[in-house]
Amino acid sequence: MHPTNLSRAGRAALVGLALSAMAGTCDRRGSGGDPLGGTSEAEAQGLPTGAPDSEGSRRPPTGTTCGGRDDCPSDQVCVESRCRHRHTSVAGEILASSAHALAEAGDWEGAIEAYSDATHAYEAAHAPVPAELTCDQATLMLSTATTPEAREAGAARADACFRASLPGFAPREETRRAVARLRFQGLEVALFDQEQPAARFFTQAQSPPTVDAIVVEATLTGDEQGGIVEVRTQLEAEGARRAIAECFIQDWGVRHERAARGSLVVRYSTRMRDMGTYDSFEPELLVEKTTVAEDGFEPCVARALSANLLPPRSGRVVAWQAPLEVAAHVQ
Repeated sequence: MHPTNLSRAGRAALVGLALSAMAGTCDRRGSGGDPLGGTSEAEAQGLPTGAPDSEGSRRPPTGTTCGGRDDCPSDQVCVESRCRHRHTSVAGEILASSAHALAEAGDWEGAIEAYSDATHAYEAAHAPVPAELTCDQATLMLSTATTPEAREAGAARADACFRASLPGFAPREETRRAVARLRFQGLEVALFDQEQPAARFFTQAQSPPTVDAIVVEATLTGDEQGGIVEVRTQLEAEGARRAIAECFIQDWGVRHERAARGSLVVRYSTRMRDMGTYDSFEPELLVEKTTVAEDGFEPCVARALSANLLPPRSGRVVAWQAPLEVAAHVQ
């Protein structure tokens, strides 16, 4: 049918349909959805896309990538391709910078207190607490915690960090690694996925760490004399590393400490045997403890490495000893 033959009612209906389509296309800020019918990044993560409601829904995490102001919620702006909250606290920013400086200087207690002061400054100004502040504080608290109470406080801050940020946000990733280091201390990681923050996070019995979760360092010092390079190569290999890690697990079962260290001595020698038509040089390699203790990390490592390291071959009489420092810790 030619357009001129449409009735007035028909033309009005077409205009109404066009306006409705335009309204659906432009409603990016209000709905948080994709204009082409997809979902926004926040929706894809299962996060709320509007302002906090009367039931206390959390704000959309900051840090989402954006290309302009319409890509961010109404209480945020696009700054350097990231959504940032409009409302801030300058006092909170200053205190957060102070906390960072104190942490770098090694004053961890002062840094944690400064992070708390910064958080209170944002709350007093009725401004959202930046996710990076919460995550940095959580990482520091977890990395320096030495008591169950301190670990619980750090886990609570970590939970707040996770709720205020999205995966891929750099400070969040640091917090995630700090939490992962404590997973053998009775941490119930499923509690971080609950709708509401948990009252306690370390609710499980402590479990021994696995070999793959242990970082091993072995340093053999001395001149590059006969065979020492080969011994260093073996210490870097999987067999020696695994032997040291297993000794750490045994020690953890007694002391429940996250790190262990031992000072040992490597002794190498060859003995000549007259075989008649030729001389044979029999090598021997021993790793000896320096402690008087018979049990524990260092004696275990001495026995394990003596059994695992192969003495390098030599065509002459050689004898040397070198100090070996071994350390292991849960990553």
